Amino acid sequence: MTEQREERISIKEKIGFGLGDTASNLFFQTFMLFLLYFYTDVYGISAGVAGTMFLVTRIWDSINDPIMGIICDRTKTRWGKFRPYLLWLAIPFGIIGVLTFTTPDFSVSGKIIYAYITYTLMMMIYTAINIPYSALMGVVSASPLQRTSFSQYRFIFAFIGAFIVQGTMLPMVNSFGKNDQSVVTVRVQQNHIILSETGTGTTKMELKTLDDDAKSIQKSIPVLVLKPEDFIIADTSNDNIYLKQGFGTYTVDAANYFPDIKLHDANIEVSLINERKGFSNAMMVMAVLAVIMFFTTFFTTKERVQPPEGQKTSLKNDVKDLLANKPWWILFALGIFTLSHVSIRNGAIMYYFKYYVGSDTLASAFMLAGTLATIASIMMTNYLSRLFGKKRLYILSMAFTTLFAVVFGLLGKDDIVLMFTLQILISFSFGPTAPLIFAMYTDAADYSEYTKGRRATGLIMSASTMAQKFGWTIGGAVAGWLLAAFGFKANMAQGEDALTGIRLMMSAIPAIGSFLGAILMMFYKLDDKFMKTVEIELSKRRA
Repeated sequence: MTEQREERISIKEKIGFGLGDTASNLFFQTFMLFLLYFYTDVYGISAGVAGTMFLVTRIWDSINDPIMGIICDRTKTRWGKFRPYLLWLAIPFGIIGVLTFTTPDFSVSGKIIYAYITYTLMMMIYTAINIPYSALMGVVSASPLQRTSFSQYRFIFAFIGAFIVQGTMLPMVNSFGKNDQSVVTVRVQQNHIILSETGTGTTKMELKTLDDDAKSIQKSIPVLVLKPEDFIIADTSNDNIYLKQGFGTYTVDAANYFPDIKLHDANIEVSLINERKGFSNAMMVMAVLAVIMFFTTFFTTKERVQPPEGQKTSLKNDVKDLLANKPWWILFALGIFTLSHVSIRNGAIMYYFKYYVGSDTLASAFMLAGTLATIASIMMTNYLSRLFGKKRLYILSMAFTTLFAVVFGLLGKDDIVLMFTLQILISFSFGPTAPLIFAMYTDAADYSEYTKGRRATGLIMSASTMAQKFGWTIGGAVAGWLLAAFGFKANMAQGEDALTGIRLMMSAIPAIGSFLGAILMMFYKLDDKFMKTVEIELSKRRA
């Protein structure tokens, strides 16, 4: 067999390609990390209802993935089959993302209907732009090694998107949700702070003293917020108070929080942070960035691999080839296990720190630590895949992810250093799986052309993305249902069952998915040696 000369592709193009997944992940990571929390704790939808909505909307979303792939395979423009959709759909993508995090003041039923409509539209437009983007990786080069390199760049930039979301979303929510009109000064009467607020929904509140004699300290405090009929509480951390507005006058017993001053003589400045406004405005920023990045991907990439000359497109044959592609079926199942475990664990992070650890401000740092570890491991993926092979590296990654996730469940709420250590280990172990699995999808497209003489990159990549969506669907729905089953109630002190459930969602439950993924990969047959044979044979045919 004759060795093929390695194709040269510029780093500029690979970076431009990678920015497309930064754009996608500005939204995807926001959905995975914050959307369930947004629906339950900000917009006021119950966890069970949100979980069911995720299931219903994402099943349809998963089904329309291959439809979009079929459309792409039959698209013919001067820009290619896949790139045009980045140009056409970038702006609608941004607009619908903002609407998803917009919170009109409807009744409970109205809120649910609005959430169903906007989230369904969001998932449809996400499919319409992300399927062509994913399929683009299958045609930027005929070389499996180059595609692995593209995949590495893709996921480095994907996790840069995650880094941006994790590091800036909550600070932006707080900043945009706070304005001059939300700051009021009230008197403390008989060691109680008296607040009268109107409106609906959940508001984050920060307090600071303005007493001149006490050198004017600033402190955010945890409190019980009293209604006339009962208690409500949201955050037991040292950073924020959460209160539900619209119930009249709230009385806060603050005697223990400012021991150095006479509270009955103090003035307290109350800064109310409107999280609804904060999330909506933060998504506007993310939307603008995403649109710019999708345009950049369009203008910097090329489609180099074309279907075999003379190939007649037949939906029946394309689907038949897909269903006969056994390696693809393995990857399909892997997509479900992988995204299920990721979705459950990531969806639980905000709840874990807010209700179990007692400091939701640690959540951002926790997520950032994991993302940095993930980026570091992804940067090593190309080297490690050459060293171990894609298949073996995937198995090792999932095995170590499972081990560290199980250990995470043993931690107490004060084991902060160990939490961050294990988060770094879990993320570093899991990092290579994303670029590996998408590189394997392109191998499956080559395998189909190798065995059947026909190529349907869009269908194969979209059907593979459908598996990822099924995993995300199952994980998102299960996360909501588990919270409801364990007795979770938003913005209240949680019972022991709810806290145990949240801990399991961060450890043992997602570990099941990663363990099954490691086992399943053992049955995948497209190793690097076999794919080199496929590459050489296809190059001869195309020549």
